Amino acid sequence: MQRQRINHIKITFTGFTLLLSLIAGAGISGCSDSGKPGEVKSPAAVKPQQQVITQGTATVMEQKPQAVYSYKSAGNRDPFTPLIVKEDRKALMGERPPLERYNISDFKLSGIVWGGFGYNAMLEGPDGKGYFVHVGTIIGQNKGIVKKISQHTMVIEEKFKTISGETDRKEIVIELRKKQEGMQ
Repeated sequence: MQRQRINHIKITFTGFTLLLSLIAGAGISGCSDSGKPGEVKSPAAVKPQQQVITQGTATVMEQKPQAVYSYKSAGNRDPFTPLIVKEDRKALMGERPPLERYNISDFKLSGIVWGGFGYNAMLEGPDGKGYFVHVGTIIGQNKGIVKKISQHTMVIEEKFKTISGETDRKEIVIELRKKQEGMQ
């Protein structure tokens, strides 16, 4: 009985070592230097093939290499530029924001709002739209800057060049309308 048990252990051990050697052999044969992950093999350059045709005299016939495809971007849109351009980028490209398209005299001061952030003024543009401005906002074709907003007025400072070439400043005061037409 003892002997059968020892034979059974030997057979099991032999089978186990045989199985390990098969796995190790398959692992070793599956790995090769040609498949290293860091290496990239480039395709072989296209070389003209030569064929020798013999019918009494040897003549060489060359085949032309196939044309390689190349992309020409001339006249096509850049696929990486955004389709929607924000107002700030349009201003950099030459198109002015709405507050800089019109003269300061074309705007009407509709209201003044004050709160935790200070005074803000609401202007009605010649296009019929309303614009909220605060101190530091650029307005008008001459790039005037809103300097002060109080309860009843808004002060805009414009810089301009005189005939002699000096830079001068002009303050424009816009008052809030007290009575509107038809209202008492």
